Amino acid sequence: MIKDLSVYLPDRIVSNEEIEANHPGLPKGSLQRLFGLSTRHYAAPGEQVSDMAARAALPILERHGTADIDFLIFASACSDLIEPATANIVQEKLGLACPAMDIKNACNSFTTGLMTASQLIASGMCRRVLVVNGEKLSDAVRPFTTDGQQLLQHLAAFSFGDAGAAALVCAPDNGSGFVAQQFHTLGQHWRLCTIPGGGSLHPHDADKLYFEGQTAQLKEVMTEAAAGFFHDCLSRAGWSPSDVKHLFTHQVSADTIRLISRMTQVSPEKVEDSFAEIGNTAAASIPIVIHRRLTNGSLHRGDKVVLLGLAAGVSISVQLLIW
Repeated sequence: MIKDLSVYLPDRIVSNEEIEANHPGLPKGSLQRLFGLSTRHYAAPGEQVSDMAARAALPILERHGTADIDFLIFASACSDLIEPATANIVQEKLGLACPAMDIKNACNSFTTGLMTASQLIASGMCRRVLVVNGEKLSDAVRPFTTDGQQLLQHLAAFSFGDAGAAALVCAPDNGSGFVAQQFHTLGQHWRLCTIPGGGSLHPHDADKLYFEGQTAQLKEVMTEAAAGFFHDCLSRAGWSPSDVKHLFTHQVSADTIRLISRMTQVSPEKVEDSFAEIGNTAAASIPIVIHRRLTNGSLHRGDKVVLLGLAAGVSISVQLLIW
């Protein structure tokens, strides 16, 4: 079960107008029309991915302490560096003594971290696992574009925002906990959304460090593949769409809620929306929307919850839990 959850948003708020001013090919108001967002948060220049993860986790550790954390998982699309694992850096910043490791699965990183944490607990290896996340996507946004083709290639990144999140995962308690977890990958579509630099494919090309995406094609693949997978997962657990009290999913535009509601047959008011104010925060997006319903008091113990992870790769995850 998710025992506790916390999020972190950097102080700096960036408007559409600020981004549009640096890209002559973007007419005023185009980002609002294209994506449906007004603002996003950007980390400070010296603020690292590990800083955001640690700042998200600190409130949880203040409430529960550090002594009983058996495992630390850093689960993000972003990282401080290639080697070593960013989890080691977060561990130092939090003062933890437990084993630590990274999980990287694009925008499904956090949900994959939750799945791994729950299985570590189910196996008897751990009692409490801390899953942390930090996304500094602003580093992958091309600051200036020179022509229309380059603008289109990097357009989706203008919806990116930075954030951090953390969750404390424990054994099920009095009926609360994960009911089912299923995961599906379509690796043949990995080229649709990439940050091509930084690895062995383009190890020294600084121009390849910015996000490139064919988002229309990605949406088509995702919509076609996720619908059947989602309903199969519900059916296996004996749930129907009407049983779902809350659906938390990754969000890439203001249309996400409408598309997800139509695909899953879950009413749109049950799908929490955060996109207009924070944009696409990669793997932090699902914990952020969970946190919103926790803080506004609408998420209650015993509620049936679905986490629907959608990510480049392509990967899809469905996790059913009783809160």
